[in-house]
Amino acid sequence: MLLEVIQKDIDINDFVNDTCGKEFTIINRIVKNNYGSCRYKLLKIKPIKFNIDLEKYTESIYLNFDLRTNGIVFYFRHKNTEYVEFCKFNQFSFQSNDDSFIIQTDKNIYDLKILDKLKHKRFLVRLYKFKIESEKIK
Repeated sequence: MLLEVIQKDIDINDFVNDTCGKEFTIINRIVKNNYGSCRYKLLKIKPIKFNIDLEKYTESIYLNFDLRTNGIVFYFRHKNTEYVEFCKFNQFSFQSNDDSFIIQTDKNIYDLKILDKLKHKRFLVRLYKFKIESEKIK
């Protein structure tokens, strides 16, 4: 679910935490080897929401993924407005090839450019592990 982040809106943080789980502490990140992902360049979002039309936008938008217990979360900034996308692992699918990483969440499709292939491969391995662990918990 893609939401616009408003600085004083604590409800969004609670909603993200309820859906995907709380952020890992530093100790849990070390134990689980979960430091997020490498950096990706956002190329397209379908369908266009919040007037985020990246084909007419000349600035580059970069993002990282945060793996949580039940889902995945990422933030990005467009025209000085911050957005958050989050979804559970069972509502999340992806495709990856040489330079492209396409993510489909429950309502949106994101086309990303892979900037570091080796780190991307490591992230995919961790993503599969987290996805399998979340299925075992249920």
